[in-house]
Amino acid sequence: MKRSIVYMLATLLMLTGCIQAGDMGMFPLDGDGMERLPYLQIDQDQARRMMEADDGHVIVDVRRQDEYDTGHIPGAICIPNESIGTEPPKELPDRNQVILIYCRSGNRSKQAAEKLGKMGYYNVYEFGGIIDWKGEIVKSGAKATLVFDSFDGGGPEFEIEMDPDIVTCTREKEYADSNHEELDGAAFRVIYTFTGVAQGETTVTVKARSPIAGNYDYLYSVRVDEELNVSIEEREIIDWDEAADAVEPVPTLAIAANGKVFYAHLEDNASAQSLIEKLSNGAVEVEMHDYGHFEKVGPLPWDLPRADETITTEPGDVILYQGNQITVYYDQNTWDFTRLARIGDVTKEELLSAFGEGDVKVILWIEWSE
Repeated sequence: MKRSIVYMLATLLMLTGCIQAGDMGMFPLDGDGMERLPYLQIDQDQARRMMEADDGHVIVDVRRQDEYDTGHIPGAICIPNESIGTEPPKELPDRNQVILIYCRSGNRSKQAAEKLGKMGYYNVYEFGGIIDWKGEIVKSGAKATLVFDSFDGGGPEFEIEMDPDIVTCTREKEYADSNHEELDGAAFRVIYTFTGVAQGETTVTVKARSPIAGNYDYLYSVRVDEELNVSIEEREIIDWDEAADAVEPVPTLAIAANGKVFYAHLEDNASAQSLIEKLSNGAVEVEMHDYGHFEKVGPLPWDLPRADETITTEPGDVILYQGNQITVYYDQNTWDFTRLARIGDVTKEELLSAFGEGDVKVILWIEWSE
């Protein structure tokens, strides 16, 4: 009796079009009425309504790639039934995602749906074949390819970034010698084949990383037209090793008090630049004393240009006062002076612990990044 009730409820839901994502607890019964299928079979009207939902669903065409290219449901991805084994397809990383499956006539889609259901995909819906589809059908446009050379044992490894809503790609590895298997020094090509998904323009970045051949980013402008034809134009090649060599060192103000060293990011102004030049001749020692219970202040051995403005200080601000005094703030104060630098991620308590309550000798110098 209970089994009959379950069957009637499942049938009623399908007839009234009330199937919702997450209803996979109600599987239809097999013909013998004993076992439940690991997926839910729906009609194409129900599938069309589910496609209109903004629920992150994916439409899967399980025909061969050449069949898919002749015409497919808009937004569908091609995962041939023959390629689905016992391991989850990489195109379907989320086992809770709503998956709508079709093929040509409904035979391969049932096979694929059953395999996915048995792998633990919880929201698999099979809706027959494209030969019965009354909705829009799109054809794949002209594809485009990118080819990169590499070799086993240190050759470039490739990673690709793109907008999958505009273009998708497949990857093939082709050895120069068809008899080669993986072998140090064996040359091969990596072939990316791009298929248009929707009209638009995007950037495709291919990252090549190798301890022998160097590290590069290849940037391409990719255009997909209204017929889904793909065109690719090289835009830029970034040599990261060369870029790293060209990076200029950056100065940082080091401040030592009672054995504790703080590092301050210097401001981009004439006062800070002059301080860098002065300290490039060597470190200086400054006698600093407490003032107003919110700062440590001491005289510099030289004058610096001023660019005073009204500033409300925060703990860690390094301030030029009257052109010849340097101040480290551990609390708030509002006045007209010039900010030289700022110690990042530091608290009032940390500064007081290092500088103490009375007078303190502070050493200033410049450190350069490599």
